Amino acid sequence: MTWLKKLAEAAVFLLLLTLVSFMVVKLAPGDAARSLLRMDTIAVTGQDIEAQREQLGLNAPIWEQYLSYIANVARLNFGTSTMSSKPVVTELANAFPGTLLLAGWSLVVALVITAVLGIFAARNAGKWQDRLAQGFCLVTSSLPAFWLGLLLLTVFAVGLGWLPSQGSRPGGLILPVVCLAIVIAPPYVKVFRGSLVEAQEMDFVRASRSRGLHEATVFGKHVLRASLIPLVTIMGMSLGSLLGGTVIVEKIFAIPGIGKLALDALTKRDYAVIQAFILFIGIVVFLINALVDLSYRWLDPAIALKERKKA
Repeated sequence: MTWLKKLAEAAVFLLLLTLVSFMVVKLAPGDAARSLLRMDTIAVTGQDIEAQREQLGLNAPIWEQYLSYIANVARLNFGTSTMSSKPVVTELANAFPGTLLLAGWSLVVALVITAVLGIFAARNAGKWQDRLAQGFCLVTSSLPAFWLGLLLLTVFAVGLGWLPSQGSRPGGLILPVVCLAIVIAPPYVKVFRGSLVEAQEMDFVRASRSRGLHEATVFGKHVLRASLIPLVTIMGMSLGSLLGGTVIVEKIFAIPGIGKLALDALTKRDYAVIQAFILFIGIVVFLINALVDLSYRWLDPAIALKERKKA
């Protein structure tokens, strides 16, 4: 029953996601037919516009347009990009590796920062080391991604010339990865530090110490594992911020990812790309949240046991 419920929730989510992406374009200013005909560069007549609207099915009732849209999505047919005249699926496939590299490495670096500062602060709670880690979180959490990106670009690429300014060049991912990691790390550090401090005072941890287990064993086997659930939770909740950060960072460092593709599509009113981007990001967020739920069962077997009893 649990899996059937989750499948039903996934179906409802996907249906609502297609509805949102469909209505975003319908409510957007401008005309999709005019945008596709590129009226700013090519002289077209009213007959041309009407013929294009008929070809796109824009003259059909709204419910027919929505059903047609769902059918096309099921076939992975998102239309053609007006920017490149290429299929939108091809554009997304070409742009996704850049975003995956940026987001993946940024998350890895952010987790390294979280582990070092979180453990450093928790093991020295209330001391200057703890205040130093919390000061880092206070300062970096107030830095917008675009401002930090421009600062790193100005100092290390333009001023010192140590690193390339464009992410597509060799070594070009270092600055954008550092920028995004610093932006997303502060809430991870705060939550991880707090959960570590709390876990060290739990009864089963004290019992492990009383049995004479080595402190490193107690910390690594019990304290650390008990502290991971809050960290995993906030990682799942902050995924939107990570993906939103990639959009800005990709634009600043000229990384050919889906974020830059979406921004270019917004400025040029490439509605097909915008629709596909909304669907893509929504599905990615849903899948990662599902993985987060599965990780709970590994981190805390009691959760899986409770679910089996309920079923």
